[in-house]
Amino acid sequence: MPLGDIMRLDLEKIALDYIVPCLRDIGFCYLDNFLGEIIGDCVLECVKQMHYRGELQDGQLAGQRQGIAKRHLRGDQIKWIAGTEEGCEAINFLLSLVDRLVMFCGSRLGKYYVKERSKVRALKKKRQ
Repeated sequence: MPLGDIMRLDLEKIALDYIVPCLRDIGFCYLDNFLGEIIGDCVLECVKQMHYRGELQDGQLAGQRQGIAKRHLRGDQIKWIAGTEEGCEAINFLLSLVDRLVMFCGSRLGKYYVKERSKVRALKKKRQ
């Protein structure tokens, strides 16, 4: 999907016609090829560069559990980012789209209300 097409997306229509029904029916939703190849590749390259520079850390478990090998439970690597860091322009663009989608979905999820996204992680799955 070219960048111009992404800029013309009707995010409210996507939210109301697809995301909200998915969240209500099955509790999760994903949009295949949402960013398109160009922007998607830019986001991927940013994450690869963070990995190459050693900026990603092992994912953490919530709470302390003694005697459990954490790497076996959670094998990803993360970095908390805002999207405003140098070289993360594509991630910033993605976050702005996600923020707009959250705004459109927020009050339409029945007994749930989402007012903002949580922190975003740059994620790279470790190979087994």
